[in-house]
Amino acid sequence: MTDMSTETMASTRGSVSAMDGRPSPRRGQAEATRALLLRTAERLYAERGLAQVSNRQIVEAAGQANNSALTYHVGTRTDLIHAITHAHGQPIAHRTSEMVRAARGSADPRVHVASLVLPYTEHLATLGTPSHYARFTAQVTADPAFAGGILADPLLAPHFQEGLTAVWSHVPDLPPAEAALRSQTARLAIIHTCAEQERTAAETGTPADWLLIGHALTDAVTGLLLAPRHTPGT
Repeated sequence: MTDMSTETMASTRGSVSAMDGRPSPRRGQAEATRALLLRTAERLYAERGLAQVSNRQIVEAAGQANNSALTYHVGTRTDLIHAITHAHGQPIAHRTSEMVRAARGSADPRVHVASLVLPYTEHLATLGTPSHYARFTAQVTADPAFAGGILADPLLAPHFQEGLTAVWSHVPDLPPAEAALRSQTARLAIIHTCAEQERTAAETGTPADWLLIGHALTDAVTGLLLAPRHTPGT
């Protein structure tokens, strides 16, 4: 029997890996590098802000020698931010879908608010300490170029919109400007409270109580949205 060359054997091993569903070593390394770059970017953006972090800084902090590694493995800066958001958005969207479906038909407005708040805080609870996604989210939503991107994620948007519609069906009839103001206040309360709790946990080393935070935010947002309207000057 003729011996196979080293090149042929390597090619055969790669084919076998592809056929049995296992990633090739090269592909596995590429995926690991991409994941490392995403984690590093998330951390730096969370701690410093989007405008203060360059692609070169991300590559260096990730220990990559090639300055084009980020472009090669992820793409543009916009692609990078969307990739981080999408990675976290998948489990959040799945849980939101579950909770929104379970809340259908409920006459309790808090149940509908919980279906929009708790999937986020439950996900943050899975990230350990320190984590960076809550602060990353706060930085992204403060940037005009990306402010609407998180809730517009196609995985999350339809479920979130259904839950939001259910919430608003319980809210007192408000002028559009006042409804928008309450909605903005609720969104900022959730995003920035979680970011501050995450920052405190990272600085002290004491894990945040995301169960408590989630339910406290649910209570607060429910009260905010359902508060009776008082006409200015009366």
